[in-house]
Amino acid sequence: MRLIVLILSIATLVFFGHGIAGLWGYIVGRPDPFRIAWGLSGGFACAIGAVYLWHRYIALFLQDKDKETNPKDH
Repeated sequence: MRLIVLILSIATLVFFGHGIAGLWGYIVGRPDPFRIAWGLSGGFACAIGAVYLWHRYIALFLQDKDKETNPKDH
């Protein structure tokens, strides 16, 4: 799961980079609103996915940690 979160985090940077490249188009005279929209939507989607998966991983990790520190007597 950590590898998936890492890949999603890198993809977030790539998508936001495309959004910035689209904004740069306005400066150089070749605007590309599709690239901005694609970059922002992809960036936010990957970021939300990475945070969601990381939250699930941490919750499972802390749950396992509690079982180790507080073992139940049988």
